[in-house]
Amino acid sequence: MIYSLLLFIVVGASPPDSPAKVNDRLELTDGSVIIGTLRQLEKGVYTIDVEAVGSIQIPAARVTAAEVSGAPTLVTDAGETLSGPLQLTEESWLVRNDLGERTISNAHVVAINPTPLAPPTSTQKATITLNGTRTSGNTSTTSASMNMDYTFRYLTHRFNSKLHWAYGEDEEVISKRTTGAELKYDFFPRDSWYFYTNFSARNDRFADLSLRTTAGIGAGIQLLDSDEISWSEESGISALNEDFISALDEATNTLRVAGDLKWSIGEGMMEAFHDHTLFISLDDPSNILAEGRLGLRTQIIGGLSLNTQINIRHDSEPPVGVEQDDIEMLLGLGYSTSF
Repeated sequence: MIYSLLLFIVVGASPPDSPAKVNDRLELTDGSVIIGTLRQLEKGVYTIDVEAVGSIQIPAARVTAAEVSGAPTLVTDAGETLSGPLQLTEESWLVRNDLGERTISNAHVVAINPTPLAPPTSTQKATITLNGTRTSGNTSTTSASMNMDYTFRYLTHRFNSKLHWAYGEDEEVISKRTTGAELKYDFFPRDSWYFYTNFSARNDRFADLSLRTTAGIGAGIQLLDSDEISWSEESGISALNEDFISALDEATNTLRVAGDLKWSIGEGMMEAFHDHTLFISLDDPSNILAEGRLGLRTQIIGGLSLNTQINIRHDSEPPVGVEQDDIEMLLGLGYSTSF
């Protein structure tokens, strides 16, 4: 009866010549009626603003009928949203809008005007790809490679890490062994551009490379950033040091130019990706070190995917006896997860 008393107070407090206005109404199991402005139905509770009383909450189990004017948003348990005047009678909601009328069982309605979800303050994504071959008989070869990528974004901060490992044997003789890693931190003063600092390391005994390290700073621009596509380009200054197994060691300052592109196609069924990095010597611009990846991930089920990928590395001035270009063509399985 407290709701009937509230209704009496509201009616008694309204001036007799007040202009008419459209109100929402809730009819309760005890026969009383609440008139006001319905704010929302969420988590099984109606919230309605009543003039001269304020906001009150009523359990949904106590509401037998309702009329909601304007264009409220109704959400079903299937994730469907409908907008338009609403009417609840006999355990069914009637929705009217420009598309016509629609009746939905009250049991399938989870919310009216739900509270908007706050955007996540952080996102993480990890991807690992494994590739391998094994042959026996006339030839005996073994090869395996792994690529791992991890990105963590928190408000104006972004951390990126990459890891690459490859190994090969031919007739039980090691023919390939290389490992590389990169760490990078981005700071976004604005949504569209950022400062960065990065460090990378790589070794490759068959390229006479004991250890190559780079460390630098710079700035980048985030050209696109959405759930479907992400594209950034950046440049800066990096110190490059190369320790060789046989050749003379080298150290130089370089201009670093890099880019990264990820494009989700067909609602995540496929993802195309590409990244590249160039180091151009400031002492000799013809001395260029470059590496890049280009590939396509095709979803199999869940986060599991078929991965096709090409890795390319180029050294314009390699040690004697070492080729300028090193190309890997990979086909394997990958797994990605976001959290």
